[in-house]
Amino acid sequence: MKRVAIIGGGLSGLTAAYQLNKTNDLRVDLYEADSRLGGKFHTVHREGFTIEKGPDSFLARKPAGIGLIKELGLEDQLIANATGRSFIFHDKQLHPIPEGSVMGIPTDEAALLQSELLTAAEKERALQEKKRPFEPLTADISLGEFFEKRFGKGLVKKIVEPLLSGIYAGDIYKMSLRATFPQFETAISKAGNLMEGLKTPSDVKLNTTGTKHTVGAFRTLKGGLQTLIEALVAELPVEQLHTDKRVIQVIKKPGAYQLLFADGTVETADAVIIAATHDVLRAILDEETTAPFQDQPLTTLATVSFAYDEKAALPQGTGYLVARTANYASTACTWVQEKWPHMVPEGKMLLRGFVGKSGDTWLETATDEQIIQKVLADYQEMMGLTAQPLFAEVSRMEHAMPQYTIGHLEKLAKLEANLAANYPGIYYTGMSLTGVGIPDCIANAQTASHEVVRYLQGELL
Repeated sequence: MKRVAIIGGGLSGLTAAYQLNKTNDLRVDLYEADSRLGGKFHTVHREGFTIEKGPDSFLARKPAGIGLIKELGLEDQLIANATGRSFIFHDKQLHPIPEGSVMGIPTDEAALLQSELLTAAEKERALQEKKRPFEPLTADISLGEFFEKRFGKGLVKKIVEPLLSGIYAGDIYKMSLRATFPQFETAISKAGNLMEGLKTPSDVKLNTTGTKHTVGAFRTLKGGLQTLIEALVAELPVEQLHTDKRVIQVIKKPGAYQLLFADGTVETADAVIIAATHDVLRAILDEETTAPFQDQPLTTLATVSFAYDEKAALPQGTGYLVARTANYASTACTWVQEKWPHMVPEGKMLLRGFVGKSGDTWLETATDEQIIQKVLADYQEMMGLTAQPLFAEVSRMEHAMPQYTIGHLEKLAKLEANLAANYPGIYYTGMSLTGVGIPDCIANAQTASHEVVRYLQGELL
């Protein structure tokens, strides 16, 4: 019987194990360095509140997420987000995102002109985009450069950057256009400008963002997303799931691989899936193979959820993002009782704040209490909120979010070629590849599983 080792017990690793377990005559062992499975997924039920300390939802239009949930029998627990507008905090005020915006890109000229978020000069510059010629790109560029050339710095700093940086917790002037949102290049190539090319967002597989007419594009599970993790674990033989097992090196042997663990034990496998961020990959394989990802950064993040005994007088909407025009600790806030009302007891309030962006280092040494006080100070300024919360839940994710810098796809192709040449039978999946969202991680893990099966079948022939 062939053996497959999976390194990493988050969503990607568990999905790969679940997929491979369907194959007969295959022994699958999953090794997780932490004491618990699930990686960044962690749902807390406290005093009637459902609090996500990791991911809180996923895009419904990407089929892998919905597909796996249906396969696991969880379809009846799916809940769509309540729709509503979002705001941008800028210059001491909450400004609605202009209607018709697609990932911050305006498509409705009248709505943009009515917005008080931009100055008259910034609006005029942004609207020039319709007449601005587009020269096809010959190479990858940053999101920031791409959008600033089209719309000017004002729109980028006040709307585009907080939205896109929020997804990847990165610097959009370093983030790869082609690795993050290739749809924008596709749209402009077809229409000649973005304002026209994004008029029908579904044509380029995007959604309107943060406006009152936004379709409920996201899904979660009634009991929290940890339900997905628990369902995957329940499908796997308990004797094949190993926690507190940190791999420190993978060594190539004739026809197999040896896994060396921090506790001094050794295991052997015929094929390996590394389901972790690229820093783990670089730590356990040789430097030459992983060189393409040598300088790939990881951002440290935190979320803080505050529960309140009653609702505050907030604008009608689902939350806000913070413009990159001033230095605040928090980057966004979700009004959970409005976006996901099933997670909050009637009449109460739950605010989920996001902290951390590319280049920030203070989070790495800050205590939970320091993070809480910084965010509360922001809330007092941004929302006039002075009430003391019932409690707070802090979630810290150190060096957790990979940054897709310019040329990411070329680096990825080189890494895959190196793995195929130097470590045949070792495959890599996880957030550091082609998507940080839940459906992307599921799809990439399924692909890695299929590759392992094909490899082992080839070995058996």
